Amino acid sequence: MPTAKPCERCSGRGWIELRCTKPDEATVCSGCNGSGTSPSGRPCWACQGTGRIETRTVARQKCQVCDGAGVFPIPEAM
Repeated sequence: MPTAKPCERCSGRGWIELRCTKPDEATVCSGCNGSGTSPSGRPCWACQGTGRIETRTVARQKCQVCDGAGVFPIPEAM
């Protein structure tokens, strides 16, 4: 029987993070207070001149390689 090792896909966590941008959702940039420019008149470093920061969401999905066990090969249930 092969020895189970930490799953390479999920680094042994059993889940994978899915990061995505929520469409049409953004907040006012706190770096420039929504103006899009820094005090020196250059484009804001945080929002690249847009004045808005996209809202992102993070979801966890069970790893499909190890089926959430965190190790591979998956140990058989006793």
